[in-house]
Amino acid sequence: MITVQFTNGFGNNLFQYNAARLLAEFHKKPLYVIPPDPEYYGIEELRKVGIDFELFDESVMTGPAVVVDEQNYRSCFREEHGQLNFILHGYFEDYTLFNEQLDFIKSWYVKVEKRQTKDLVIHFRAGDRLLYKNEFYMKPTIQEYIDAIENFDFDELHIVTDMPNWEHITEEELGRMKFHVDIPEDKRPPAHLSVEYFNSFVDGLKKYNPHVEQRSVSDDFNFIRSFGNILFQHGTLGWWAACLSEAEKVGVYGPWRPWKGEANKNLSQIPLNGWFRWE
Repeated sequence: MITVQFTNGFGNNLFQYNAARLLAEFHKKPLYVIPPDPEYYGIEELRKVGIDFELFDESVMTGPAVVVDEQNYRSCFREEHGQLNFILHGYFEDYTLFNEQLDFIKSWYVKVEKRQTKDLVIHFRAGDRLLYKNEFYMKPTIQEYIDAIENFDFDELHIVTDMPNWEHITEEELGRMKFHVDIPEDKRPPAHLSVEYFNSFVDGLKKYNPHVEQRSVSDDFNFIRSFGNILFQHGTLGWWAACLSEAEKVGVYGPWRPWKGEANKNLSQIPLNGWFRWE
């Protein structure tokens, strides 16, 4: 059997599930998921996008298991390993594990009809990402976003964001917001800088008269997939939504997560037709 340990985060889970499913399909074995906690929100949201798995039950496993991470993942695709149990632990955020299998992976998800417009969607991950000091000072500016937007020939602009409202916020309002990760005060930049940063996007994108709606994370994922023009920074949800879409043009932030240094991922480098890197 194949088992995968989920971490917190819908986008992370897409990488973890897809890696585990490819291995399960190769060995023709059932796939089980271990959620980060019994009430994990991601289980229902992942099932809404159509993917299939069972929750892990210790009673179904017989014999020892091999722990699989990004380093030994490829070596598990061997016929002689067909009788082994595998438990995947890790993030598997490496485009080379998936880029030749995208059509196959897409078949696991609910079909999303491509909209017949030239509209552009931006996946603007803000929320807790406004509150990490280690990345805040390397975030792209509103002008860099606008420069990237101008690469598209589009009619209407849509924004998918985890912010509760697309309007100016105050320090007090930001302090009351709750996201799926809690960041200690000593890990945050000064609150006024986070507020100024977000408000600069409300002001800077106003000229496009953007459409912003609140949806569930699964609905956000499918909504992004329906567009022919997609722009995002470094969100894993946005990356998979773009990879599993029929978009003609996709802009991905080239530095991806530069604050990670040598540990930075290669996801912005995926060589797909119509994709370009912006910074």
